[in-house]
Amino acid sequence: MNLVGIILTHPFFWGKEPVGDEVKKPAIRAKMDGIWRLAYPTTSGSDDPWINPIDDQCFARFLGCKRVLVCVAERDVMRHRGWYYCEKLKNSEWGGEVEMMEAQGEDHVFHLNKPNCPNAVAMLKKVAEFINRASTVTKQRRASGGQSKL
Repeated sequence: MNLVGIILTHPFFWGKEPVGDEVKKPAIRAKMDGIWRLAYPTTSGSDDPWINPIDDQCFARFLGCKRVLVCVAERDVMRHRGWYYCEKLKNSEWGGEVEMMEAQGEDHVFHLNKPNCPNAVAMLKKVAEFINRASTVTKQRRASGGQSKL
């Protein structure tokens, strides 16, 4: 089976050191670290590869697909990490296609609380387009004897 693409919707990526314009206030960073420790009590910390996959120099080498869509929200404290992930992926040896979508004026996982708001509808449309493009690739591969999944 060949995985065609992945969709990361408001990924919970974090790290010990801030990236870009990521929040630098110690209280907020401590809160995010605490949330991560609650979710994964045996973690090695904020640079654990499960929350900070970019910290590993060859993180993209094992990405089992050729297309990635990352969706973030403008007011999400983790949005900068999502952008950083995309940038690192684009500049890695991976060589696949990366797409990014940012919902303006929204918070983390806004689409779960407001599924019918214009930004949630736009995000769903983008996700559907991403999947449908993969479906076209899948049909082409199946016609030539290969199999693909998204």
